Amino acid sequence: MRRLALTATALLTSALLVSGCAVTATPSSTGTSSSSASTIESSSTIAVDTSNASGDIDWSALPTTEVALTDDGLSITETGTYVLSGSTTGQVVVNTDGNVRIILNGVTIASSAGAAIQVDSAETTVIELADGTTNTVSDASTRTDEEIDGAIYSADDLIITGTGSLDVTATFADGIVGKDDLWIESGTITVESVDDGIRGTDSLTISGGTIAIDAAGDGMKSSNDTDAGAGQLVVSGGGITITTGDDAVKAEQQLTITGGTIDILESVEGIEAPVIVIDAGEISVNASDDGINAAASAIVTSGLSVTINGGDITIVMGSGDTDAIDSNGDLAITGGTIDITAQSATDFDGTGTLSGGTLIVNGEQVTELSSQMMGGAGAGAGGGGGGGRP
Repeated sequence: MRRLALTATALLTSALLVSGCAVTATPSSTGTSSSSASTIESSSTIAVDTSNASGDIDWSALPTTEVALTDDGLSITETGTYVLSGSTTGQVVVNTDGNVRIILNGVTIASSAGAAIQVDSAETTVIELADGTTNTVSDASTRTDEEIDGAIYSADDLIITGTGSLDVTATFADGIVGKDDLWIESGTITVESVDDGIRGTDSLTISGGTIAIDAAGDGMKSSNDTDAGAGQLVVSGGGITITTGDDAVKAEQQLTITGGTIDILESVEGIEAPVIVIDAGEISVNASDDGINAAASAIVTSGLSVTINGGDITIVMGSGDTDAIDSNGDLAITGGTIDITAQSATDFDGTGTLSGGTLIVNGEQVTELSSQMMGGAGAGAGGGGGGGRP
């Protein structure tokens, strides 16, 4: 199981144990998961290890089983690869100590009992979308164990990869949930959910794929607000489109964007975390409250910051008491091109610096930051005292 931790040097490390054994496939059963954590009050810019171990697993050394799904569903209790085809109104449940790869080869999983794909236990689970296939999963709107809150749910590490497509409909709560680390490497993925779209608990890493999210809650998030060094969200590639009734991209500890395309069509808060670092990428934000917001969480209460080192960023804000970039701490812009349409362009409570890049506000390039304070007063670059809203 992969775990994230904050060390003295602020590095995240991980380990993967690979094991193998015989393989069996039986009708599905349900299961539960649990987690525990402690709280701290500290923060720092954290270097995130976004590598994953899927390439380290020798799948050819493990058994492969082809399964034509029936309404009995499928229970996976042994390590190996499972190639699924057909349809079921049951569940695909994983409960093993080893590594499991599930290849979706044109399946429809419309669970009538709970999650469509449920990983109760595994070292690492890989969901691979077979080339040229369309795969559809949906969950039941009620279930016995409400802790299992995703249409696709994993209590351990989960990786989604492949070149096929995956359509996820969540009628109970969230679309795709990883209770440890969740990676999306590739594939064409559509998520429609009555709550959050995609949620990794310890971390969520998007390195590729084409992802469309329509969520009533948050679009995509990393939700661990109790374990230091977790709650990480990293986007390094891919194309992401989000329509959401709440925050579009959110992390409880740190959010890092180093590449890819993010198009937020509708949101309350566009991008939110205690620490936000943007190094590259094509980003567009439409928001009704704050476009980019550094705000305290339950675990990170100090050291809040927004740092923009690069990227092409467009922010369009709704009318009213809104900020395009709002830091309840420091704001530093060192590079990139930022085009803002808003009544209030920037707001910071700590230090604000504009040392590079191009900042355009309502059609005009500016050379210093303003901090929109409560009551409408402003402070120049390097000033503090913004009335940033959390």
